Amino acid sequence: MEQNSKKCRKLCSFGFKLMAVLLFVGHFAIAQSTVTGNISDSQGPLSGASVVVKGTTVGAVADFDGNYSIEVPEGSNTLEFSYVGYALQEIEINGRSTINVTLQEDAEALGEVVVVGYGTQRKADLTGSVGSIGASEIVSKPLTSPDQALAGTISGVNITNRSGDPGAPIAVRIRGVGTPGVNDPLWVIDGVPIVQTTNITVNTSSTTDSNPLAGLNSNDIESIDVLKDAASTAIYGARAANGVIIVTTKRGKSGDARVTYDGYISSASVRDKIDVLNVDQYIAIQNELGRDFSSFAGSPFVDWQDLVFKGGFVQNHNVSISGGNQKATYFISGGYLDQEGIELSQGFERYSFKANSEIKSGRFTIGESLLISQTDRIIQDEGARFSGNRSARNAPYFQPYGDGQFGYNLSNGTTVGPGGVGTNFLFINDRRLTSVDVRNRKVLGNFYAELQIMDGLKARTSLGIDYNVGRGEFLQGAADFGGGARQSLLVSSRPVELTLTSSATLQYDKTFGDHNIGALFGFEQTKFRFDKVRIQGRNLFNTNFASSGTTTASANEADLWTIQGVLGRLTYNYKGRYLATFNVRRDATSRFAPGNRDQVFPSVSIGWRLSDEEFFNKGEFVDDIKIRAGWGQSGNQFSGLNFAFLSAIDNNIRYVIGDDQSSIVAPAPTTFANEALKWETSDQLDIGIDASFMNRKLSITADYYNKTTNDVLLGLPLPFVSGFFLPADANVGQIKNSGIEFSFNYGSEIGDFKYSFGGNLTTVKNEVTDLGPVNQIITGVGGAQTHRTIVGESLGHFFGYKTDGLYQNDAEVAAALPDANGTPSPGDIRFVDVNGDGQVNADDRTILGSPFPGFFYGMNFNAEYKGLDFSVNLRGVGDKQVYNSSRIALEGMTGANNFSTQVLNRWSGDGSTNSSSNPRLAINDPNGNNRISDRWVEDSGYLRIQNIQIGYSLSKENLKNWTNDFVSSFRIYLGAQNLATFTKYSGYDPEVGRAQSFQKGDFTLATGQDAGASPLPRIVQLGLSITLN
Repeated sequence: MEQNSKKCRKLCSFGFKLMAVLLFVGHFAIAQSTVTGNISDSQGPLSGASVVVKGTTVGAVADFDGNYSIEVPEGSNTLEFSYVGYALQEIEINGRSTINVTLQEDAEALGEVVVVGYGTQRKADLTGSVGSIGASEIVSKPLTSPDQALAGTISGVNITNRSGDPGAPIAVRIRGVGTPGVNDPLWVIDGVPIVQTTNITVNTSSTTDSNPLAGLNSNDIESIDVLKDAASTAIYGARAANGVIIVTTKRGKSGDARVTYDGYISSASVRDKIDVLNVDQYIAIQNELGRDFSSFAGSPFVDWQDLVFKGGFVQNHNVSISGGNQKATYFISGGYLDQEGIELSQGFERYSFKANSEIKSGRFTIGESLLISQTDRIIQDEGARFSGNRSARNAPYFQPYGDGQFGYNLSNGTTVGPGGVGTNFLFINDRRLTSVDVRNRKVLGNFYAELQIMDGLKARTSLGIDYNVGRGEFLQGAADFGGGARQSLLVSSRPVELTLTSSATLQYDKTFGDHNIGALFGFEQTKFRFDKVRIQGRNLFNTNFASSGTTTASANEADLWTIQGVLGRLTYNYKGRYLATFNVRRDATSRFAPGNRDQVFPSVSIGWRLSDEEFFNKGEFVDDIKIRAGWGQSGNQFSGLNFAFLSAIDNNIRYVIGDDQSSIVAPAPTTFANEALKWETSDQLDIGIDASFMNRKLSITADYYNKTTNDVLLGLPLPFVSGFFLPADANVGQIKNSGIEFSFNYGSEIGDFKYSFGGNLTTVKNEVTDLGPVNQIITGVGGAQTHRTIVGESLGHFFGYKTDGLYQNDAEVAAALPDANGTPSPGDIRFVDVNGDGQVNADDRTILGSPFPGFFYGMNFNAEYKGLDFSVNLRGVGDKQVYNSSRIALEGMTGANNFSTQVLNRWSGDGSTNSSSNPRLAINDPNGNNRISDRWVEDSGYLRIQNIQIGYSLSKENLKNWTNDFVSSFRIYLGAQNLATFTKYSGYDPEVGRAQSFQKGDFTLATGQDAGASPLPRIVQLGLSITLN
């Protein structure tokens, strides 16, 4: 496994990360002999490798140059040489005094090292719940950002793309949703904690939110380790309640310089489109609704979806050079990604440069990890948002080209008919008239120094920086689309973010016979500052400058906070059989009032290797069984506004004063200051088992988790006499997530045929257990009442009416219960009297489903045969619903827009259909058939072919002979992403996040609404990977 090899070699190059194996002599020796030598691998000495006299506790450790010396008791004749990531070698002494050994990499052992908080640990010794993926599961896949690599690969982790628009945000959720606020995990990139925000935007709509991780090149990543339980995350304190994701990038290793090229070209396309009415069908149905478009009869059908959706060309090229020696190593790479969207006015482009190096001299080591990148994103403007879905509603005879500006057709009574619907999406997406561009320049770096004070004790200090300079431009040129002239408009935003993180740690690791003790003590401080200037101008003299408008407006936005933490960890290992880990961190933050700024977050976990007990008979089937359990606390300082303990003043409040009751504008406090605010705290219990069988061919991991978030921040309504009309934030709620995780992998070989397959499954039960004095929270995008939160149910579940078929005749209508929302007729929907009070009204609204999955899973299969390789990855979710609000316009049968062909199945008479999805055609909807109900809430479970790939690699022997050892590897491959999705969902894509609004970031209490966002594209790629010596 190449990625794990590189991880291990990183450890090797860290000459001071010694695995101390100072074993004491365990028996009486009458005479001894001395054996010396050198331990190396194919590229140089292995400092820190161990040598043990077989059958004894006598051992030694190789020095910085790989040299060792060991005293061999009389009667012993075999030495065991080992190092993490390498196969154990046994060599007989046979009277020799010098033995040099070259260790061989062990692919299986390499995978056993994972990155944890402020260090690394053997997977065999873990007492917490950690999931990992390596470079081989990331490289060559068409990923815009590293969070996409987590799709279906690690149990407990689910991702939801907000849309298929390249560079759009992605919601990563670890073990459910624990707060109405921020649920994003903490990302740590090469030791630098990342502050994820949606500040790099034009700030005109949530559709301009961009993924803060899109500036990272996935090809540079060596491994991704996910800390899931509080026993693992507590060491990150007040930012770890939602889990921690640690990204380690590639580093150089000792040896000659190697140049590697990885790249691909691909084509992106939409998988499905909505079937809409043709011209004759549209005219006929609109005639029933009282609109006459018969003058367009016989006009050609215009497929507006085909005009808006397009094939997107994608190219990704990466070149790296790495190498070094025992004193210094380096890794340098450059990358370019250009991804066109599958709709008009969509695109993403990234340039990246990565430099990692390390220099050591004696006991001192210095190094750095540096990333410089620039991203440019093209986004649809507000008027053109969701162009693909909305274009399906155009009158099917509306022509795209005509006598308008740039040769486009105008939308008016002549082109679409009186009262007709037609938006020329080609016209409004023409970037000569309308454009939205978001650019970000990023510098992400970590600079560190390490001192090996003595054997087993080292000190480390580091300084991390994450600097982002953004630019957002929203331009609307002067134009007339047929509904009247619009003035030119330019909105310019200049956001700047700076995060500085400094840390210092002291780490101890020592083995005493059968006992290993590890300790870590450290301090870390993170400072964050955000500033943004926004200026808007209308009726521009020069469209490059908002200040040239005849009317202008400007605003500033800023944020600033600091968090400081003292952290510690203690580990104990007895023969690998009894394991214990204790973490503690005390954090203090400026985000809360004095008195509530600091808190201690502890955790404890234990492990028991049952298979090592004498009473346990492993037989030939069982290799290893480890049981572990842990409990811990972690916090979330990001829910709620910064400085919410201080009063907020709004300077745009209108007062009515004086005898003439005139209106004036003056400042006033709008938010009640709550000095008692503090961070949300998550308590989590985890019980797990790790096992391997059949000579490690089969590995299994299973966990039960129970996570409770306390002091959840909620908005409490205040009486208007208080003078405050906005809710006051208070820590009054409690939310529970519980479930199981299961994953397995089996790998074997038959001759030259090697294969492996595996899978993972996670269940999540989300339940609100306390809302304090709040009875219920009703929310929705734009003020709609589509979601509700109450005790005993999931957070932000869908809320509306239940349906019970259709009224078939006058007799059924006569027996209908009174309905506060309308008057039924035959063919209308029958709504359920849920509370049984003999009438249908707002009190009958009830839970219709949850936007959060009850379970999710992933599956994979890999095979190799004589240079050929094949892999396929599947992922899916279940027990999840989506509010498909885009269907209301397409199936509501009230407007003048075009409809889905689903309306052809509408009720047409007694017994024709009883489906609540197919009521009668009704002018003005007198029964309220289109109200929020289970008619619009759909099952959105799916199984997706996430990635499939077939490749061919030339043999190393042939390459060596053909190229005189100039080319060391050559692979060509064909792949596809999102090849097919199996679902009952009727929309473009069942993977749905939040709907569009003017509230940036996540909207947890009103998510899972499909307003027509761009679907994830199907991507077919052709790639090449080549390495030169």
